[in-house]
Amino acid sequence: MSDDSKVTRKVVLAFWSVVLLGLPFWWKTTEVYRANLPFAEIDVWQTRQACDFVLPTQFTIYIPSTTSISDLSTSINQQLLNTFNSKFRDNFPIHVDVQQWNQDEQPEEKTAPIGNYFIYVSESDKVDIHVGNQRTSHIKIKDMTRITETLSTIIPPVYLGQYENLGNIACHIEKKDKNDVTSMRVLKYSSQYETTFSLMNNNPENKRIDWEIREAVHSYLTPFLKEVSAVSNFTIDSQIQNYAPLSLKPKYKEREGRPNYYYFEPQHLPHFVNSAEWNLASTITSYPSINFILYVPSQEESPLRIHDSKDQPLLTSAFLIPRWGGITIKNPPKTSEQEYRFTKKDLQPIMKIFISQLRSLIGIHDLETNIHKQLPSDYQVTFEPATKTGITVLEKDNLIRMRTLENVVNTISTLKSLAQLVDEIPNMVVQDHINSKVRQSLDTLTLASEALAKENYVEALQRSVQGIELAEKAFFDPTMVSMLYFPDEHKYAIYMPLFVPISVPLVMAFLKLVKQSKQQKLKKE
Repeated sequence: MSDDSKVTRKVVLAFWSVVLLGLPFWWKTTEVYRANLPFAEIDVWQTRQACDFVLPTQFTIYIPSTTSISDLSTSINQQLLNTFNSKFRDNFPIHVDVQQWNQDEQPEEKTAPIGNYFIYVSESDKVDIHVGNQRTSHIKIKDMTRITETLSTIIPPVYLGQYENLGNIACHIEKKDKNDVTSMRVLKYSSQYETTFSLMNNNPENKRIDWEIREAVHSYLTPFLKEVSAVSNFTIDSQIQNYAPLSLKPKYKEREGRPNYYYFEPQHLPHFVNSAEWNLASTITSYPSINFILYVPSQEESPLRIHDSKDQPLLTSAFLIPRWGGITIKNPPKTSEQEYRFTKKDLQPIMKIFISQLRSLIGIHDLETNIHKQLPSDYQVTFEPATKTGITVLEKDNLIRMRTLENVVNTISTLKSLAQLVDEIPNMVVQDHINSKVRQSLDTLTLASEALAKENYVEALQRSVQGIELAEKAFFDPTMVSMLYFPDEHKYAIYMPLFVPISVPLVMAFLKLVKQSKQQKLKKE
């Protein structure tokens, strides 16, 4: 072999040595870092959802001292389990404790944690049920010998009416009724909502309008917000917008011998809000917004009313927009003054409507309406209203249970979506803090389950809120989006112009050396 061939071989081998040694370093330095997510734990939670969560309920029943309590606790407990024949009854264990009380004394309102309820029973000529504002109820029954049967008829609709729905939520079972109006209204859970009250004046040239919204919110709405603060917090904003025209024209109804008026039909209500000209975004925030509008039409379009599906005018002239907010129409007062101010007293009935709409938006179910449908007609049921707070303790308990299970299920769903996304996109960056948030979120699910089993519903709600927030922070973390749209095809497009011009001469030189080696071997032979 000549000296030139030896030099050429050394040069080619030197270049190939650099390439072969550099490839591992290049591969390692360009590798996408991916922390090891707990895929197995997420799959386990996805499989069982919250179906094994336990939400116990404790009933303390006080019967007249003249009635024997022997084996009564066992019989009532068993009868309740038989009556409450839901497929989820293992998730909602019931424990009954029977004690005696003197009927001459007044039933005592007791303070107890969520899931603990007190029922005072006395004898009367008819069945009368008084459900207190707190966790105490007074039930009058006809025959004390049938106390077990009567209580097993009354307790499930009053205290356990929402458990079938809770079981469906826990096991992530879709409702058969796709047109369920109640569920369609409810906003997605958030630990905080941005609430805006807007006074929309169509034509301020005819009448300038102001309102004492701060005083009204403080007097009528704040007690309600304090009660639901355990579930979500609300920030309140208000604004007045003049020259707020409607996006469509109302119809005109003429009546003989009665005042004429303008009206909207139900199919027109979704187009009532003039999104193009009404600036309802008062603040920039990542939290969901709830809008409440007090709309004052112009003199030319008043009085303005709303018709129901039977073409009859509504008394309140108010309607709800699911998962958005509520609107109340208030026709301008017939006064000669150029300015008018809604006082706090004037706003009281309007704030009641707004509170009722807010209850529907955050998922508070009206117990009284459903209970009357499930109890016999001769059972008289009276609910003590929550006149100051706008929400009874039973309604608040049901809201906490519902939101807790919803948060758990949504946390599992978010983590599963994250795991699928990471698995399907190999180039997605997964930093260590993402892994930490995912594991912390999984830990909160376990802690929420343990808190529920111990009847600590408030802690369970807090854990579920932490879980969903951690899962969403991990899912929407900015570091995961950086390589989301950088597939292998992009890598080839970037590196091929660099490596192809270098690799072609090296390959050709290598092939030439191989050919020369074969020729020299043949000459020697």
